[in-house]
Amino acid sequence: MQLPDSVQERLRRIACSYPLARVQFSLPDACDFYVYVKGAPNDLEVVSEFGQTEEPALILVMANHTLNAILDGHLNARHAFLLGDVQYSGNTELAAALAGLFPAQSKEVSGL
Repeated sequence: MQLPDSVQERLRRIACSYPLARVQFSLPDACDFYVYVKGAPNDLEVVSEFGQTEEPALILVMANHTLNAILDGHLNARHAFLLGDVQYSGNTELAAALAGLFPAQSKEVSGL
């Protein structure tokens, strides 16, 4: 799965706190994939691979449309957790950090 550049940049932000952490995405209505960051601190690469990884630090389970809404900025990741649209197991701090990187895009209100 090729992640958009903006998503890759967000994932690089948590690499210092969670080096080599693998995050498994389980999508019951699509292909499973996992993501990890590798490389030197100034030259990090976000790698995403289809399938399942051994010993992920975090497993996220959600529908494919939920993932797309989060990545597109239409759904706040923290809100999705609270709604139960995303279930997780593993490193709670990593889950919170990752959710914090994906807020919904705010809609500007004009004329008020």
